Amino acid sequence: MTNTALDEPGSQAPDLHLIEAPAPRGADAVPVLEGRHVRLKPLDAGDYPFLIALQAAPENLIRWRYRGTTPSPEQILQTLWQGVLAQFLIVRTDTNEPVGLVVGYNAEFRHNYIYLAMIVTPDCELRGWTFEANALFITYLFETFAFQKIYLDVIEFNYRKLASGAGTLFHVEGCLIDHEYHLGRRWHLYTLAIYRHEWPQILERVAPDLAAHPSRHRA
Repeated sequence: MTNTALDEPGSQAPDLHLIEAPAPRGADAVPVLEGRHVRLKPLDAGDYPFLIALQAAPENLIRWRYRGTTPSPEQILQTLWQGVLAQFLIVRTDTNEPVGLVVGYNAEFRHNYIYLAMIVTPDCELRGWTFEANALFITYLFETFAFQKIYLDVIEFNYRKLASGAGTLFHVEGCLIDHEYHLGRRWHLYTLAIYRHEWPQILERVAPDLAAHPSRHRA
């Protein structure tokens, strides 16, 4: 085998200071997970009772992933991490009270997309906290991973609350007509998409404090 210059006796390693490398860019590498009203907290075992009650609440029984079935607490915990890349508890900053869950699941790294879902307590459903929690989480997903799109599958009776954001906050990329049966009738299933290249401008509109946060890493 032929020795390289580094293998020869008396050879010296190249001086790394002479390599024309770009200067390192400053970044704390700490994601921003707290807004004015809510913060996102990694899950621990102490959160499980709240999450079981949240997903079994009558108001969420059909709206959430179980679609009317009533799995046991053990089954809920077994499926809690199924297909999940990242998820956080939504916690109020003023009372430290948990109010919901945001989930990134079914990540596809070859094609760079992921699905997003959120569930909150019924009394928080129509509050602005939900938008702030989503903004924190979507920003986290885009800034932590190389996803180009974030998808949401939304059943028709949930979509009515989001419809005003079509074309400005998200795009409707598909609709399965009469796809699911609930409450005595059939409902459409909408596929919504949030685009990476549009998100910085959207964030400035929906969460200007987060967009301007001094600790946020920017490209």
